[in-house]
Amino acid sequence: MAKMAKTLKTLEKAAEGSTGKGKVFFDMGKYEEALQAYGEAAETRKKMADLLLENGKEESGNIFLEKVFEAESRCGMALFKLGKYEEALEVIDKALELKPESPTEWSNRGFVLSSMGRNGEALEAFDKALSLDPESPKIVTNKGVVYFRMGLPEKALETFDKALATEPKKVSDWACKLPRFSFFSRNKAPIMRPDNAETWYWKGNVFLELGEKEKALEAYKMALESDPDHLNSLLCGGALLCEFSEYKGAFKCYVRALKLSPGIEAAKQGKELCEEKINQ
Repeated sequence: MAKMAKTLKTLEKAAEGSTGKGKVFFDMGKYEEALQAYGEAAETRKKMADLLLENGKEESGNIFLEKVFEAESRCGMALFKLGKYEEALEVIDKALELKPESPTEWSNRGFVLSSMGRNGEALEAFDKALSLDPESPKIVTNKGVVYFRMGLPEKALETFDKALATEPKKVSDWACKLPRFSFFSRNKAPIMRPDNAETWYWKGNVFLELGEKEKALEAYKMALESDPDHLNSLLCGGALLCEFSEYKGAFKCYVRALKLSPGIEAAKQGKELCEEKINQ
């Protein structure tokens, strides 16, 4: 038993390390590296589960099988980010065979199907997810994205407004941070509000598609009030601020974007343009 405990401890350390690396790589946009790291985490967790089950520790073994599922689910999202939609869908469908009542996996399925242009099936997947978790603003937002991709901007805006009106029930759906950067907030006290940056970002995209640039900029500002590190809103907000000749605000956006992801060419070019305009 002592030998098994030592082996499990070593494997756990390796699995935690791989999972941590995977998250860092994913957040940095290095999806190939994230996929490899999450795959290693899944393999290690599987070894732990097998070892426990072989030694009659069924309850503990099943706990680690659940962690295998979590790692494989993350692999699916890395595949999605890499544009390997068919492979991502296979991973998600396998996950749904094991956990058919998972709103997260149904939502992931909808995301992948929408990216494949299978929007009708995507809406069905999101409806299934909402039947399992009807109060999730994130799932409602995902459904709105599908309407946007279908060329239904008014329906998309209606759906995003519904998401914004839904009060999150999970701690992870709330922002509680210092507003280190904001377009217009000078409040330096800790804040507690819903983390609905993604919803505001997509709402901004709809307004931009409709040619309503002022409303789009306001939406990107709201996204950054919710999450100062929302990369896409920093980039889109910066581009619009440049169009409105608000180069100092745009410069802040691009500087922050480059801190989050140094390799973004659009942010580099935008920063250089702002520096040129500010110094004229």
